[in-house]
Amino acid sequence: MRLDEIDKKLLAELQNNCRISYQELSRIYGISANAIRRRILNLEETGEIAGYSMNLSPAMVGAEFLFGLLYSDGSQDEVDFVDVIGSHRNIIAASAYSNGTYALVGEYRTQEELHDVSSFLRKLDGIVNAELHPILGYRVAKMELSPLHLRILKWLLKDPRMSIVDIAKNSGLTARRVRKLLDQLEQSGAVKFRALVELGAASSIPFIAKITWNEKKTTYEPILEWIEKAYPLIHWESFVSASESLMYSLFS
Repeated sequence: MRLDEIDKKLLAELQNNCRISYQELSRIYGISANAIRRRILNLEETGEIAGYSMNLSPAMVGAEFLFGLLYSDGSQDEVDFVDVIGSHRNIIAASAYSNGTYALVGEYRTQEELHDVSSFLRKLDGIVNAELHPILGYRVAKMELSPLHLRILKWLLKDPRMSIVDIAKNSGLTARRVRKLLDQLEQSGAVKFRALVELGAASSIPFIAKITWNEKKTTYEPILEWIEKAYPLIHWESFVSASESLMYSLFS
């Protein structure tokens, strides 16, 4: 499968907010809602979209994020080894790249947890070097969740794209109340609804760029702003080190 420009834009939209409606996407891209639906179903069937997730912001769970690169001797089966990396409770995602390199994203709440993750990864068979970087996260205020918020989150945890009508039916709330509660969650930044994108499933080739800068002359903000503006269809995410003038950007 080869992705066209609209497919790539749909992936970016769904990664940013997988609850965006077919009708809204239809208005944005000027094609029918049915055509949008068919494209998204096709992206799911080909594996470009592996699923959907609902995540609480770091502020909601008192966590910090880390980005890591593991360099191995190349003796591992890549699929099995990604599963081994992901078996640690603090690892959120992991993937294999060329030459025995693995990338990962994790979370931690204390320095003890960070040390435990580091120790686990460095002791894996075949690992010859590991880089772990606490990364800057988007700072949002912690939101106090009401019993009604929790009632709808229970169903969204099962299906992040569940329709408002179905959430209302399952939760016993009115559709109007469900819509209001969802707006509160999304506008606060407390909850993120995202598509899980498999960047290498179609014709794309994912790669990671390591970017450094002179901290006496600039910061990461203008660099990141330039990347997002210059490469909107191939830049997916950037991880900025909290301790060094260093950023890892994921492209496809």
